[in-house]
Amino acid sequence: MNAFFFRLLAALTVLESTHAFSIKSVEAPNVADVHTDIERPLLQHFGKQLQNRIVNSRSGRHRFGMEGAYTSDETFPCLDMQCSGGLDNDDNDDSFSSRKEIRDAFNESSGANNNSNSNRLHGKSSGSGSCIIRLSGDDALSIRGLVDYANDFFENVDNDDTSEGSSVKDVGVFKIDQFLYAGFDQNVNNEGLMQFVDTRILPRSDDSGTRNSVNNDILIPMEVGELVGKESLRSAHKGIGTLMDVGYQITSAVLEMHSKSADKLIDDGTTLNKESESTAVTGKDVSNSYHRLIRYINSGPSTDEDTAAFRSHIDSSFLTLIPMPKLPGLEIWCPCLRNGANGDGEWVRPIKPDSIHDEEDTDTDTDDSVYIIAMAGEFLQLLSNGKTPTCIHRVLPAKPGRISAPLFLRPRRGEDALLDVDLDLNVRESDKDGLYFEEGLLDECHDMHLWSAHGII
Repeated sequence: MNAFFFRLLAALTVLESTHAFSIKSVEAPNVADVHTDIERPLLQHFGKQLQNRIVNSRSGRHRFGMEGAYTSDETFPCLDMQCSGGLDNDDNDDSFSSRKEIRDAFNESSGANNNSNSNRLHGKSSGSGSCIIRLSGDDALSIRGLVDYANDFFENVDNDDTSEGSSVKDVGVFKIDQFLYAGFDQNVNNEGLMQFVDTRILPRSDDSGTRNSVNNDILIPMEVGELVGKESLRSAHKGIGTLMDVGYQITSAVLEMHSKSADKLIDDGTTLNKESESTAVTGKDVSNSYHRLIRYINSGPSTDEDTAAFRSHIDSSFLTLIPMPKLPGLEIWCPCLRNGANGDGEWVRPIKPDSIHDEEDTDTDTDDSVYIIAMAGEFLQLLSNGKTPTCIHRVLPAKPGRISAPLFLRPRRGEDALLDVDLDLNVRESDKDGLYFEEGLLDECHDMHLWSAHGII
């Protein structure tokens, strides 16, 4: 066994107080993809269609504040959610959005209520694949703690005087497994525009049985925990757990999954608690889903696609969940109701519902709630049979210093994460009328290792 893994097993005991460890020296064995030798032309075509939509969006309009422009309030439905709502409590509590309401909010609506603007969930758009999630109580506190952790990280990075070779700055970005990276990039693409750190979870079993348990999880890389300290790291775990939980609920609701299928396919940072004779820890045990901290360090106001910090793109995820930052920057492509498939639409900045549209002064709001932007990734469009559009988005930061803390909820990488279309998805004949439906695509994906689609799309 690689000597690192012996060191790691020791770290699980020695470093429980920080709940983090470093794997910067490791390239773990690849997790074998299942059925990668099978040709999947429809899946390849699916990927090309997504790229065509991205290209079309780049010529779209941005008319913020102009008369007749798409607005955030009418375009992005707002859902009220809480952690650990469960999969079987649909419509039991009127104060929180039901699974059907979640599903309707994310699905495109080009074929519904074409003659009634008042009944459309997305205003003049057919739907962007994005919603705003409102959290309150302990859930809101956990997200505020996650934002504080993000600020702590970059403040401590700036003041870090740790000896060379042992600080988070020396970690770099390292490979754990195929398509699986973590670490700190001080100057992304050497463009002088942003910094980011990607962290992943090594889930450990405990007796709680709850999806949002953080008592035993390990954060990778360990230098992040050493930099921010125990309390800030604990806040990070809680906030990441909240985003994982909410993302799990949304994904299972949109795809109408029962809990067994959701647990099998959605990597929510937990272990499936399978009995194993081996106690060895390898790269395949690390979560495929990951959390990213981004700081924009040298960008001015812009509405130019070519100078964007992040040009228009989609994410290889079920969902991307972002605590709504104080400083604006994120823009989401909202296709036109009548001609959205051909590139007509507008870029819209998501803002807090019913808030005063003052981008410079957000501290005066007395609302105790916290808001999350949830954006559908390519896997949600794929498994919804084209009913949920992949959210196309870009970032045009307003000023240097903007910090974002997105979570990318992805499929599990384990070999047991095989898609059974009949058992895992509630596919109906009526699903074929979706704006992004492609005949035979789901059938082609049946019995495949879901994450392996990432290498094909």
